[in-house]
Amino acid sequence: MSARPATTRSTILSLTVSGLTPVLLLVAVFVTFRGHNAPGGGFAGGLIVGIVLVLRYLTDGTDAVRRLPVDPVVVIGVGLLLAVITGAVPLLFGSSFLESAVWKVDLPLVGDVKVVSSAMFDLGVFVLVTGVVAAILVALAEADDEARRGEVGGAAGDAEGVDR
Repeated sequence: MSARPATTRSTILSLTVSGLTPVLLLVAVFVTFRGHNAPGGGFAGGLIVGIVLVLRYLTDGTDAVRRLPVDPVVVIGVGLLLAVITGAVPLLFGSSFLESAVWKVDLPLVGDVKVVSSAMFDLGVFVLVTGVVAAILVALAEADDEARRGEVGGAAGDAEGVDR
């Protein structure tokens, strides 16, 4: 059994992903906060960020996953905690679980802006979904690393005439 040949990276894919990443991240933020008045929300926004992570994984390989600045399990925990706290806070004020409050804020140069407390819930779901996709990619990268180590060990064992 021979070792897997070194993979070459596509320059076109790399440049395309580099150009699309900031655009997709802006779309994800827009979709996340637009979800109160139109289709979208934290789940859809988190999936868009997940697409960015998958594209980075396809472009840069397992190195992209190793460079993640935060452990995905911590991200999942923070997102879940934020969503649960946002849902539970209204219970402290005698309201129903996940009941929203709406505030109107007058911002200079912008005008009246409606702030909804459920936006924090959507933000929690956004962070949670992003963490889940990142955790899946970390698991795939670790499995890929183990497979490569097995191939290298298998190739060395075959070269020495070791029979398994």
